[in-house]
Amino acid sequence: MAPPLLRQAVVVQSRLAARLSRRAASSSHQQPQRVAMMCTSATSPLYAQPNQYVTGVTSDQMEANQAMRDWYTANFPSWKEDPETIIVTEEINTEASAAADDEDSEEGEEITSNPHAITLPPELTKRNIRPLVAYLRDPENETGTRNCDRLRNPGPNDDDFPLVPGILHGSDPTSNILSIDADSKLLVKTPWFEIQRELDRYASGRNGSFENRVYALTIFHEKDAYVGYHQSVRKLNQDDTTYHLNEETMEVTEIPGSPPEELPERTPIVENVLVIPTDLQLHPVAHSALCVNFIRYHAKKPIKIPIRTVNEEESPAMKRGGFIAFVNTFVECLVEEGGVIPERIELECSGLRQKDVVRRERLIIPEGVVVHPRVREDFLVGTVFGAKGVGADESEDEEGDDAKK
Repeated sequence: MAPPLLRQAVVVQSRLAARLSRRAASSSHQQPQRVAMMCTSATSPLYAQPNQYVTGVTSDQMEANQAMRDWYTANFPSWKEDPETIIVTEEINTEASAAADDEDSEEGEEITSNPHAITLPPELTKRNIRPLVAYLRDPENETGTRNCDRLRNPGPNDDDFPLVPGILHGSDPTSNILSIDADSKLLVKTPWFEIQRELDRYASGRNGSFENRVYALTIFHEKDAYVGYHQSVRKLNQDDTTYHLNEETMEVTEIPGSPPEELPERTPIVENVLVIPTDLQLHPVAHSALCVNFIRYHAKKPIKIPIRTVNEEESPAMKRGGFIAFVNTFVECLVEEGGVIPERIELECSGLRQKDVVRRERLIIPEGVVVHPRVREDFLVGTVFGAKGVGADESEDEEGDDAKK
């Protein structure tokens, strides 16, 4: 009698051989079926829209290309009988696209924008200021750790949507608001997707600019917090019409969708107050916003603007793989009243070599912006580093040529 281990090995080997034989048999039977499915993958002529599958094909191309004719024979068996229906020329394709554009424009005339969307006045839009929406927080039921967690993560049966808690604080001399007054601090909650939209656009941290931008914050009452006010235009224009097919009579019944929800108008408590996001806290794993505060902004308040490099290709060191080890990635600036708030301060990199020290004089300050007086004249931006010999070989060669002369 064979040992137990040998018997087990024989059983495993026999099972593996049986499995391989079944797989080979099934593949040999399935392969012709798969080819047949590929050859008959064309949709039914009743529902087919050939111009969506083949565009720009001409009769001359079909006559000159045998592979194209074979492909049409496999996918569109009736193309020889009525080639004008299947082969879409450039003229027909242009007319079809123009007709589709007309239909889209006619459908879009019903709802062109969200009627409840926040629209900023032109004087704020020209200053590179974006809108932001928030709601008041109930000081009794929406403060504390557990209540704030409930705001961030509402239950599946709750009608609420994720909200990020925070506060609005700071002074504003133009509105006679002082930070020492208790009434200057407002408990707010911001929709999560409003914050995430800006984080996706501008990011945060050392290389981001979300916390270094000015927003026009509009605050509504806590009872007005409803997700319908934030629906996109695409969602509002979406056609919810469905169709039911009666298999016995083959009749199609059109079931119209529900009309767009009509929401009552809401009145903002605070409208278009200029703020700067601050104290942003992100989840350590999901990187979603957990808390964000807002501080009031005015013309006399300094704002940290990120520094970005330009003309790197004109630097002998940086065009060969060198880089700037930044010490300061932001610079404090003052923007004049009504001036455009820049997204970045450009750093001129022309002529930079390895081990060069980059200071304030290389910053390109735009019109209407001044560096804050407390920023020193020898403000250090960073130092140029790179691989060994990067940016130094040329200077050594030039020195050697001068010595020979």
